[in-house]
Amino acid sequence: MRIALVGAYGAGKTTLISAATARVGLPAAHGTPMRDPVGSRRPTSLEEATEPELIQLVVRRHAERLLAEAAYPKGFISDGSLLHEWVYATVRLAVGLHPRIGQDVEAGPGTGDLYRTVLDHLGREFLHRALTSYDVFVHLPVEFPLHDDTPPIAEHFRVLSDRLLLDTLHAAGAPVRTVSGPLDDRLAALVALTGA
Repeated sequence: MRIALVGAYGAGKTTLISAATARVGLPAAHGTPMRDPVGSRRPTSLEEATEPELIQLVVRRHAERLLAEAAYPKGFISDGSLLHEWVYATVRLAVGLHPRIGQDVEAGPGTGDLYRTVLDHLGREFLHRALTSYDVFVHLPVEFPLHDDTPPIAEHFRVLSDRLLLDTLHAAGAPVRTVSGPLDDRLAALVALTGA
């Protein structure tokens, strides 16, 4: 079984995967961290990335995730999905890392229109590949606050990311199962889903 465990930053994907892999008998496929967009000797923080660097990072991470998942042809649980970086970049270009409450991804035209158009087209390709790469998307909703001392994104950014991800998957008719509650409840639901 090929499972994409999806949800916004801090939703508990990595924690659930760490608890689930031995129980369900599937290996974990992880993408690399979203950092150093330019791949330079002097690493650049994600917050400082320009629009072209952000798109470069999305493409690089997409390719790395494809390779990580291809290493397990008999099945895996992916920490995120082939849409993960596209969602992040789309929301970031539309509203920034710290959007105002009420600000939405469907904001009007701005200075990043060209980059948003490029991301839109990449997103269509990534969605097509994601629909053929996973048997099910297991969604973890935003239920817990961020515990970072200095959160890299705002809570509203997480809400917008989660909404964009779910709207995209539902519009495409993707099989999505939402798993919520404390870790034990999430783990039990994931184990039941896999039949392990």
